Amino acid sequence: MRLSLDQVERELARLWDAERQAGASRVGLMTLVALVSEPELLDRAQRVVADVASVHPSRTIVAVWKPGTPPAITGDVGIHRPREGGAACGDAITIEAIGEAREWIPGNAERLSLPDLPVCVWWVGDLPDFDDLFDRMVVGADVVIVNSQEMDLRDLEKLSSIAMRSQRRYALADLTWIRLRWLQDLVARFFDDDAGRAWVPKVQRVTIEYSPRPGESDATSTRAGLLFGWIANALGLRGDGAEWKRGEGWSEAKLGEVVVRFEQHLRPNVRPGGIVRLAMECPGAHFQIERLEDPQTFRWSRNLPGVPTPPHVMHVQSVDESTLLVRCLEHPARDALFETSLHVASRIVRPVAPRLSVQPART
Repeated sequence: MRLSLDQVERELARLWDAERQAGASRVGLMTLVALVSEPELLDRAQRVVADVASVHPSRTIVAVWKPGTPPAITGDVGIHRPREGGAACGDAITIEAIGEAREWIPGNAERLSLPDLPVCVWWVGDLPDFDDLFDRMVVGADVVIVNSQEMDLRDLEKLSSIAMRSQRRYALADLTWIRLRWLQDLVARFFDDDAGRAWVPKVQRVTIEYSPRPGESDATSTRAGLLFGWIANALGLRGDGAEWKRGEGWSEAKLGEVVVRFEQHLRPNVRPGGIVRLAMECPGAHFQIERLEDPQTFRWSRNLPGVPTPPHVMHVQSVDESTLLVRCLEHPARDALFETSLHVASRIVRPVAPRLSVQPART
């Protein structure tokens, strides 16, 4: 049932009165605002915030916008419950804005947020260029969550700029960065003893194979670019002055004495942008992590002269979006390593993923 936004609180109170009669308590630990950049992402966003509310009882506000006239903004309300049933666990508000009413979303989202409690803003989908809605929404946020894998390669620079502009007002989190943590752990394992650490300054070549998204035109995926930003930071590479060359399905960047090669390796059972293989090479030594036929099974191997190291095969459980979002909310603090890796990655890919330099004329 569509409501004017001034009726939302009244309708929620009515729904909770019925819950209290059944013995339920109204609990809200935070407000989670999901900004849905494309209408076709609405169902997905609503499923995710419902799952999150079952873990962290919250008021969720899912905002979507569509073209049209006249401008109008309406709401729909409900109550979250765990999928398997059980006690109510939060307020569910959906806002739909038509046409120019999109400009009204920030003020109404702020008015509907629970007072004196943390606010998390999750941008669902790609970040558009020359659009101030994101900037207006994060003003009152404590945590801001994005998924760089849904963005273009040039958006790494945009996200780095957002992280720098936050000025400790909010923490920026990236679901793609969280997906990379297990892989970072495996890479770190190459060098977690004296025998491995001795080879860090000798790394000359890094190869990252990834499964491209349909119609991929970027030099690499944002996930692969962010992963190498982390590796480059660990190797002490600044990121500026990368010399690039590209071919069909591959690209290479040279930073000082280190060459990184990004190769497309289509795997239908791997998420677009997902890492298929990572290799690091030194004169006389080789380190590798490769995805096997089972997309959740990986082989870790390290070949060092005079240091026998048996390979390991391990199963890595796939993590869904709601679990990633919960992890962000459980640790709502700025991640200095993420921000540094993001900055280095943005500098490396900038020559092949330039930002738009001219703002389009308003129509």
